Amino acid sequence: MHMLTLGIGKTLEERAFAALLATVFAITFSIALGQFCAGLCLVLFLLGLFRKQIVWCGPAGGIFAVLFVLLAVILSAIHGNEAGLWTRVGRLFWFILIPVTASLTVGSARTRKVIAAFLAGCAVLGIKDLLIYPIRAWQKPVPDYLTALIDKGSMTDGQMLMLGVVGTMLILLMAVKERRPIPWWGWVILIAQVAGLLINFKRGSWFCAMILIGIAVLMQLRWRAWLAMAICLVIFFMLPPVQTRMSQLKREFNIEGGGRLTMWCKIAPALIHEHPAGIGFGCLTNEKMKQISRNVEPHRNHLHANWAQVLVEMGWAGLALYILWMGKVLLNSVVWLRRSRVAATEERAMAWVVLALFAGLLLNGLVEYNFGDTEMIFIYAFIMGLTGACNRKTVSVKLPEL
Repeated sequence: MHMLTLGIGKTLEERAFAALLATVFAITFSIALGQFCAGLCLVLFLLGLFRKQIVWCGPAGGIFAVLFVLLAVILSAIHGNEAGLWTRVGRLFWFILIPVTASLTVGSARTRKVIAAFLAGCAVLGIKDLLIYPIRAWQKPVPDYLTALIDKGSMTDGQMLMLGVVGTMLILLMAVKERRPIPWWGWVILIAQVAGLLINFKRGSWFCAMILIGIAVLMQLRWRAWLAMAICLVIFFMLPPVQTRMSQLKREFNIEGGGRLTMWCKIAPALIHEHPAGIGFGCLTNEKMKQISRNVEPHRNHLHANWAQVLVEMGWAGLALYILWMGKVLLNSVVWLRRSRVAATEERAMAWVVLALFAGLLLNGLVEYNFGDTEMIFIYAFIMGLTGACNRKTVSVKLPEL
């Protein structure tokens, strides 16, 4: 493949962008490889700044990320064991990828490459899960194979694949609407993502994908597409494994069942009443939750929702900061979309995809805690960086040349 197609060039700026693409691709299916690529990207990025080959772009919402991390570090240091401070808040360091992405992603062509790298990585993740989970469940089918398969599902993988399905489906829907040819590999990527999403058996991710794709179909296409989507949903809910998973929802609606309602209606109110300023970022443990409700899910150290987790760990101030931060990024995405109405077709498509991906993170974050996994922090950072790049405000950074 031609070198320029991969985004690899001779300058530090071009090489840093190539490392960014590798990071976006790899973090979807391998945290170790993703962090290695991110480290390489940061080194190249900093060298590019010093040699004045890269112009710093500070997204307007970036100040909220800095304030959030500072508050998290302070609260965690006050309330937690200082020896474990890096373990608790170290992952937040990766929000540095917000300005890195905003600085390197210049123009719709690069935005397209970043999104394509992410969607391709999600396809690899889907294939990986399809190969690994059935084998793991077969090795230990307790109490039965289906239950073991459901238990093997990953919350992180489920959310990652949900975003992949939403992004890929939106691109394909727009191609169909505009009567543009769809390459065969586009369908392969979608099938791999959908299959991986199904085998993870994460209901929250399923519902988020249905809602966002449903909205996209209603907005982009006509009644034939609506009918096709309805048929697909009927077939989906008729699958025996899906029916088994959905039947387990009733446990979640029992406030004494130890699931989400127990956490949201008993544990979170009790903790925030006792600690209105928060108990410290990363300081929530299963033992603390069991002091309030003995039947809470075993080994669980989060409250299955961003809003609840941030409120309990960082207090009312932290929750307000989180809401302002997410609201600013969402506003930037909407402004980009509105401005892209007079832009080229590719620009509009990328604006729609980025908005849908961020909406997926927020929507899933209502019923899952996706702000604590390193992989998902990477995705937050990439999306926030892309929204910052769309409203690009460059700031010259005067640094000495090496």
